[in-house]
Amino acid sequence: MDNSSNKIYIFLCLAAILWGAQPVVVKVVLQELSPLLITLYRYVGISMILLIILYITHGRNIFPSARHLPILAVMGVSGITLNNVLQFSGLQYSTVINCTLVSATTPAMTAVMAALAHQEQMNEVQWIGIITSFFGVLFLVTHGSLAIITSLSFNFGDILFFCSQACWAIYTLLGRKIMAELSPMFTTAWAGLIGAILTGILVLWDGIELTTNLTANGIGAMFYMILGGGVLAMIWWNRGVKIVGASQTAIFINIMPVVGMLLAVLLLGEHLGWREIVGGLWIFLGVYLTTPGGAHSFPIHPDKTLLSGRR
Repeated sequence: MDNSSNKIYIFLCLAAILWGAQPVVVKVVLQELSPLLITLYRYVGISMILLIILYITHGRNIFPSARHLPILAVMGVSGITLNNVLQFSGLQYSTVINCTLVSATTPAMTAVMAALAHQEQMNEVQWIGIITSFFGVLFLVTHGSLAIITSLSFNFGDILFFCSQACWAIYTLLGRKIMAELSPMFTTAWAGLIGAILTGILVLWDGIELTTNLTANGIGAMFYMILGGGVLAMIWWNRGVKIVGASQTAIFINIMPVVGMLLAVLLLGEHLGWREIVGGLWIFLGVYLTTPGGAHSFPIHPDKTLLSGRR
């Protein structure tokens, strides 16, 4: 293993840690801003920084073509506006621990959509992994209660988390398609800008004031979400995909729930009970079986593989 690979693994760990801590940061800034405003400010900042970098490195050739705009627009709606607003709204009703655990199902959910869209094939073990992850999420959102299932009285925040990950899966699949022609940074910058514009329209439609007096904690949290969980983590993650491949990069997703849970307990005083542990273990097992490393530990059809991705 060369030195560059060793370094990129360190940066992949850092990216996963930054993303894992983000729900805790969102919980802080939600005390001062609505989910719509958080999404708007975050992606205006991220997109502007990325577009400046693109302008410095590529000159004036930073505008998408007309044929790329429709896909970028759908990515902006699904992966930026809906994904962020749903997740941030969910944190108003549920815990950071549940948010990070449900987020761990992203590879499995992306795999299902990829299979349905005939983009990728999966073997039997990977389908078992997806079903395992699903039951882990179901156990988590119902707190292990059959009565909740029969009465359909699920935690609203956990449902929003699940819908958020479905939107991100759509974003990921579209991103794989368009990044055959465009760079990850270019794609992220323009999808983010389009999503920010749509979010801004929703903010105006809802009559929310664009100006607000943020405290020092709120300002610090927004800077973290823009620079840490936005620009830096995205650059390090995409660099990892380029150097070591999507399959190995996807394994680092499993760091995120661990970081999120630890910080939620230490900083927010959230309770980590046996239900969260059992549900989390089911989800982790399902993710392990679904991703290439886990699936290849049980070779059934070696010719069928799956690549997983993450924001």
